[in-house]
Amino acid sequence: MTITNTFKDLARDLEMFTPKKVIVASEPLPSSRQLERLAEQEGFAINNQPVVRKALKSGRVASKDKAQPMTLRIRIADWNKFSAFCERNEYTVAEGFERLATLAEAL
Repeated sequence: MTITNTFKDLARDLEMFTPKKVIVASEPLPSSRQLERLAEQEGFAINNQPVVRKALKSGRVASKDKAQPMTLRIRIADWNKFSAFCERNEYTVAEGFERLATLAEAL
C-alpha cells in the first residue's frame, strides 16, 4: 500500500499565500487638512454630516407638569412619619415630598 500526497495539486498554488512586498511611498502623504481643501476645491464635502455631541445633564430637572414614577425603599417608621405629616397638613404625597425637598434645600 502506498501513501499518496492528496495535497500535491495544491502545492503549486501556494505562491498566492506568500507575503506581498511593502511599498514605500517616495512622497510624504498629504495631511487631512490638505485633503479637505482639495475635496472642497473639487466640489466634495467631507464633513457633510458633522458629529453632534450630546451634553450630559448634570442633574434631573423636575417638572411640575409630569410625575416621575419611582420606587423607593424606606423604613416603615419613616413612611409612617411622612404619612402623618401629609395628613396633618392636608398634603398629597407629591406635595409633601415637594415641601420636604424645599426644606432640605434650605439646610
